[in-house]
Amino acid sequence: MSTDSILKLKDITKIYPGTVALQKVDMEIRHGEVHGIIGKNGAGKSTLVGIISGITTPSGGSMYLRDRKIAHLSRLDAKREKIAIVPQEPQVISDLTVAENLFLGDYPHRGPLVDWRAMYRSAQEILDKAGLNINAWAKAGELSISEQQLMLLLKACYVERADLIILDEASASLSQDDEKIYYALIAEQKNSGKTIIVISHRTEEILQVCDRVTVIRDGCSVATVDCSGLDKRMFSALIVGEESAGVNSVFSRCHFGGAGETALSVRDFTRLGYFEEISLTLKKGEVVGLAGLRGSGRTELFKAIAGIDPFDAGTLDIAGCPGIPSSPSQALERGLVYLTEDREKEGLIAGLSVRENMVLNSLRKISRLTFIDRKKERDLTGRLLETFEILAASPEQEVNQLSGGNKQKVVVSRISAFGPQVFLLDEPTRGIDIAAKDSILRLIRENLAQDAGVMMTSPGLDDLLLICDRILVLYKGRIMAEFAREAFHEGKIFQTMQGDLAV
Repeated sequence: MSTDSILKLKDITKIYPGTVALQKVDMEIRHGEVHGIIGKNGAGKSTLVGIISGITTPSGGSMYLRDRKIAHLSRLDAKREKIAIVPQEPQVISDLTVAENLFLGDYPHRGPLVDWRAMYRSAQEILDKAGLNINAWAKAGELSISEQQLMLLLKACYVERADLIILDEASASLSQDDEKIYYALIAEQKNSGKTIIVISHRTEEILQVCDRVTVIRDGCSVATVDCSGLDKRMFSALIVGEESAGVNSVFSRCHFGGAGETALSVRDFTRLGYFEEISLTLKKGEVVGLAGLRGSGRTELFKAIAGIDPFDAGTLDIAGCPGIPSSPSQALERGLVYLTEDREKEGLIAGLSVRENMVLNSLRKISRLTFIDRKKERDLTGRLLETFEILAASPEQEVNQLSGGNKQKVVVSRISAFGPQVFLLDEPTRGIDIAAKDSILRLIRENLAQDAGVMMTSPGLDDLLLICDRILVLYKGRIMAEFAREAFHEGKIFQTMQGDLAV
C-alpha cells in the first residue's frame, strides 16, 4: 500500500445555524488504502463525507486533493476528480432498467445516438462479473434494497471508474449473500489500486476491511489508528469516550422505576430473516429502549407487533388481551400505537392542517353519531397544543409549514390523544434539533409513560440513556442483553450492540 496521500483535510469546519457539525477535523487518506470513518450517530460522519463528495460546502478549513489545494468540491468537481459516493439509502430511478441506472449520465454513444445494444451488453457483463443474478433489462424498482445498493457500487467501480469510492453505511441493508459480494468488490478495488472510504457503525466491519480508521466524536477527529492493532473493546473506548461511562443529565430528576401492570407481553416472536424468538415484557409507567445497529431488526419487530408486517411464530398479549393484531387499525383498537421512523411519508398528511392531523386517531372520541363535535375537537386540539408545546400560528396552519421538531410533536400528540396503553416509538427524535429533541424526550418520559408503557428505538444511545428504565440490546435479530438503569454504561451497551457479549 502506498503511503502518499490522495486526500488531506486540515481544520475542516462546518457550522449550521445553532449547530457546529464539524470542528477543525484533520484527516489524511492514502492512495490504495481502505480507510474507515466511525463514530456515534450525530458525531459528524455524514457531514464529513458530504464535504469530501461535493454534496456539502465546508464553513472553513483546507482540502488537498492529490497535493492540490482546493477551496471545496461541487458534485460536478467530485465526478471530474473520479470521486464517487454510494449513499446509505439507494438512490435509483425505479422506472428505468438496471442498465439505464448503471450508465445514467454516462450512456455510450455511436455518433449522436445512444448505443443501447452496447450499453445493455456492458451492463450484463458487469453484473455477471460481480456474481449478481440480475437481468440488465429488469426495472430497478423490482430489485431488493440490497441489490440496488450493490448496483450503485458497481456503477462507482466499473462505470464511473472512480479512484476514490465513498461507502456511506452502504452495507447496512445488504443480505448475507450480497454482503459477500460487497466485501469481494472492496478487496478487488483495493488490489487494483483504488482508494475506499468506509463509513460504518459496525466495528466488526471496520476491523475486517479497513487498513486505518479515523474516529469522529462530537464533530471532532479524535484519532486515526491502524486497524491491525485494535480489538473491539479498544475501538469502543475510542468511539464512546471514557467520560461516557455512566449517565448524568438533567433527566435524572425524572421519576423512574414506577412500573405497574403489564402493558405488553411478547413471547418467542419470530419473522425469519429479520428477528428470532423475541421475548419481552413492557409494564405501564416504564420506558424501555430497544438498542441496535441499523439492520438489527428493530423497525421490523415494531411493525410486526403493530400488525403492519407479517410474522412466522410467537404470541402477543396487549394489556391482558392475547392475540396478534392483523392490522394497525386493529392494534389501535386494542390500545397499541406505532410511531413510524419516517414522519414525512407515513406520520403526517401534509395537505391537512395541524388540527386535522392531531385528531386523526381520535375521531370516535370527538364524534356524535356520524358528526364531529366541533367543541370537543377544539378542546382536544387546544389541550394537545398546550401539553406538547407545539408552536403553530394557529390550529388551521398547514402541518407541512411547521419546523421538524413541531411536526414530530404533532405526530406524538396525535397518537397520545387516543389514550393507548402501549406506545412503540421508532426513532422519535430523528432529524430534529437539540432543543426539540429534549422537549420530545421529556414529553415521552413525563406524559406518554404516565398511564402507558413506552418502547422506543433511537439512532444512537444518548436518548435511551437519558429517559429509559431498561435497555434491551438487539443484535442480528436477537435480544442479546438487558441493562437496568442502575447498570447503564454506554461503553458496555455499545460493545453489546456490536455482538461482543464478554462485557
